[in-house]
Amino acid sequence: MQLTRRTLIAASAAVAAAGPSRAQVASARLGASELAVLTDGTITLPGSMLARDAPREEVNGLLTAAGLPTEEVTNALNVPVLRTGEDLVMFDTGAGRNFLPTTGRLPDSMERAGMDPARVKHVLFTHAHPDHLWGALDEFDTPACPNATYHIAQAEWDFWFDPGVYGRLPEDRHAFAAGAQRVLKALEPQLKRFKPGDEVVPGIAAVDTKGHTPGHVSFEVRLGGDPFVVVGDAFTHPVLSFARPDWSTGFDQDGTTAATSRRRLLGKLASEKLAFAAYHLPRGGLGRVETSGTAFRFLPAA
Repeated sequence: MQLTRRTLIAASAAVAAAGPSRAQVASARLGASELAVLTDGTITLPGSMLARDAPREEVNGLLTAAGLPTEEVTNALNVPVLRTGEDLVMFDTGAGRNFLPTTGRLPDSMERAGMDPARVKHVLFTHAHPDHLWGALDEFDTPACPNATYHIAQAEWDFWFDPGVYGRLPEDRHAFAAGAQRVLKALEPQLKRFKPGDEVVPGIAAVDTKGHTPGHVSFEVRLGGDPFVVVGDAFTHPVLSFARPDWSTGFDQDGTTAATSRRRLLGKLASEKLAFAAYHLPRGGLGRVETSGTAFRFLPAA
């Protein structure tokens, strides 16, 4: 099944017709800080996007064994926000109201959580796909968090502004590039760029997890409590990303590199027993990972 904006809108409109997603908040303590996971809504995708080039019968077998649907998948849009004293640090910004009928819930979620966008001090982007970036602008195309400094990996910026980017993307993703350029240019007066390994803000370092996009990063948070990792789209499915980390998704720009990054990150999380937050996993995407034979298993937070 070909992915087009029309396909996404039709699928998401069906979900929206069944009722809006609840603006729920999941949370975890990080020493003296709190990580709140806010929802920007959901995106429904065809099941064929879950594992590119993998044997369909094997994919369906794993999904069926886990009691999960095979024809389509509805992904959460989990936006982690770290509350440290009076300061807020946001990781990604959701898709915004102009992407799909089921997105754009983040402003309501922030209001319900008692968070003022004007108090967001930093916004850290894992990458610049629409569902992680486009919510950075409000309905007036101005920064939704007006006082924030925005941060993105240099390699991510370079990819989306490369004059040849449209030739490196299928035609149905050209809107991704146009949107990334529009949003990032609007943010540029408040935007800084970093490299993997940098401490982007005090206590939060960027981890190289490229492949999903050329500049995709995760963030390791060390603020006095147990370390915690915001993984972005390194993991996108509660079963397949862990049981078959070698399988690439339909959205991975470089599937081989994405799989290498995913397995390396899974190994780190399992061996160091680190908790993490994933953007598209259920129940707020909070959990841990453990080894399971030669692969891994996702353990959702209670």
